[in-house]
Amino acid sequence: MATTYTVQSGDTLYLIAQRFGSTVEILTKVNNITDPGVIFVGQVLTISEGEAVETIDEPLAENQVSGNRASRRVGGLLYTLSTDKSVYRQGEDVRVTLTKTNVSGRNINLSYRTTQRFDFVARRRAGEVWRWSRGRSFAQVSSNIRLNPGSRQTFRAVWDQGDNRGEQVTPGNYTIEGFNVARELRDEGISIFIRITAAVVPTPTPTPGPVGRNLLVNPGFENWPRRASSPSGWVGSNLFRSTTSRRGNYAAELGARHNESAELSQRVRIEPGRIYELIWWARENIQPGGVGRFVLLVEIFYYSSAGNFVGRTEPRYTQQDIPNNAYQSYRLSTGRVPAGARVADVRFTFEPSGQNNNTVKIDDVIFRTLL
Repeated sequence: MATTYTVQSGDTLYLIAQRFGSTVEILTKVNNITDPGVIFVGQVLTISEGEAVETIDEPLAENQVSGNRASRRVGGLLYTLSTDKSVYRQGEDVRVTLTKTNVSGRNINLSYRTTQRFDFVARRRAGEVWRWSRGRSFAQVSSNIRLNPGSRQTFRAVWDQGDNRGEQVTPGNYTIEGFNVARELRDEGISIFIRITAAVVPTPTPTPGPVGRNLLVNPGFENWPRRASSPSGWVGSNLFRSTTSRRGNYAAELGARHNESAELSQRVRIEPGRIYELIWWARENIQPGGVGRFVLLVEIFYYSSAGNFVGRTEPRYTQQDIPNNAYQSYRLSTGRVPAGARVADVRFTFEPSGQNNNTVKIDDVIFRTLL
């Protein structure tokens, strides 16, 4: 049985999906939303906290570890736990996925005491630092789920590296554990390991200059010697060096693998109390017969000199906000930078959903001081 949530000011479907371990695609389907970029304050949404996917997987061998992925057999079920990376910067979201697949030749019935279906835990050494279900409420309603042979259930959640008190955890090695909370599986879980590194300011980095000066290096991505790597001065993943640029030779195309997240970021030194402006050009790249279903997050994270997270600015854009096959300029003002901030991380994150086929190109990024 699903729970409900009332939309608050500042909410987006993406944020709500992260909060409840769901996806934009699931929330859109369950609530009959035609435009995932439009929801209203006061709107009551039905939350499906676990995604059931009726497909047949090719099972991984028992206890196999492939990349940052681990699998183990639990009776007739194959548990698979994964994170999107194995090493994270301090303050970076950790995306966790747990899948259980019926690899037996019979139906498996699972019973639940509440509407909770899964849980994730982060531990350091022997101590628990974060639990996904902590502070959440679940309807006290019993239910049963039947998994047919070959079918699976997939559960997703995002850990923002906050502990159970909401404070940023320290760098180090952590164990991520995944559980299904059915009565029959209560004591059975699976774990993998991740490492969180201290936020380090890359060198060299531009220092704050006069008003109007672009603080970013290689803002037009023209220094991009190897197609398979990130452009010089930037850190990225799932990128493509595109020759369809606004000007010059290259642009950065996010979503080389269309159904996977992509990221492009650069850190620069800033001064607290000042106001900065971010300007960039973007276009949606339409594939023949393709479908665009994605969110583009344009975020500015603020850190102290010690690498501690201070705050962030985070506008979001859907495919409706970005023109097809034509560049458009965008800009935002940071407002007064929080006290204690000494480093800004300018970050573009491409988050696809559903059967997305399209990509987003970014070019000519400017981050400059206004006041």
